[in-house]
Amino acid sequence: MMVPNSYVLWGGAFLAFVFGFIAECVIVDMANDALQKKTLNLSKSLNAVTSRLGVLIVAALIAAVCAITFVLIPIAFFIITIAVLENLDAAESTKKAFDFVIKNLGEVIVFLIIVIVIDVIFTFAFTVIPVVGPYLGVVIQWLLNVVFTASAVGFYNALRHTVSTPQPPPPPPPPPPIP
Repeated sequence: MMVPNSYVLWGGAFLAFVFGFIAECVIVDMANDALQKKTLNLSKSLNAVTSRLGVLIVAALIAAVCAITFVLIPIAFFIITIAVLENLDAAESTKKAFDFVIKNLGEVIVFLIIVIVIDVIFTFAFTVIPVVGPYLGVVIQWLLNVVFTASAVGFYNALRHTVSTPQPPPPPPPPPPIP
């Protein structure tokens, strides 16, 4: 019995999505290690991701629903990053992504605009090249995704202390001088 081409196509697309998702999560973990000046270890990062794959898939589904709403795209962008970096479950990483984006809304919007503009410009520039352009566009898109993922990790690490570390109260005023 011959398998219809559409099943092969959809099966291949599903496998590519799963492996791409795992690779994206591994990139988050490895970028974090690199930014913290730790030794990069692909095996450690892959094990960390695959041991939490169920949680990460649920977080990805929540991120996909957020991305559909358009207004919640900034939150969707950071849910997986936070789930991997903070070792949180899907609900907690979503809550923390909301807190992070709300407290850093201006910076997050500027970051996402820069990412989108660079992505559109570079992908379009390579896609219009005759014959090989569409293939180069896809390769450039993959490379940009790695750069943007690593940038999101650095961006989150730079700003996350505004969310997770409350500011200590100011010291009490000195007592009035005794006359």
